[in-house]
Amino acid sequence: MLRIRRAVASLSLIGLFCVWFASAQDVPGVNETDLEVVKTGHFRTKSGHAIPFRVLKAPNGTEAQILYTRFNSLEAAELQIEEWVKATRTVTSREHNQTIGDQLISDRTLGVADVPKSDKKEFVIIRRDYLNCYLIESVSLQVALKVEDLLEHK
Repeated sequence: MLRIRRAVASLSLIGLFCVWFASAQDVPGVNETDLEVVKTGHFRTKSGHAIPFRVLKAPNGTEAQILYTRFNSLEAAELQIEEWVKATRTVTSREHNQTIGDQLISDRTLGVADVPKSDKKEFVIIRRDYLNCYLIESVSLQVALKVEDLLEHK
């Protein structure tokens, strides 16, 4: 029992350190009304599902990317969320909300990932609102949260 407590405490401290380290790269003072869409497009998953994306830019130059899609089934939406979670290096928190019987209505995951070809970290917010799935990535936690605020949640 003591080993389990020590392992949980160690993992919690490691997660907090990762969030602290990544937040040191964060930038202050961005409103969601200050965000400007600078790029839009889409790509296809291996299964052929089209996923649109947008790149938004804050006045200070910090960018955030949001991928969003809607699935026809709950299983497909949950599968996409799990794929995105597995691709995130460190998951710092995960929230599940059940409101209709045993059916999971929303899922929100916050994590930290490595920026490809760089020594920087980026914040990742993975969100599912029933059949709608969103992946938000930014080197700034505040910018990522502002992009998330733009989403309509059920």
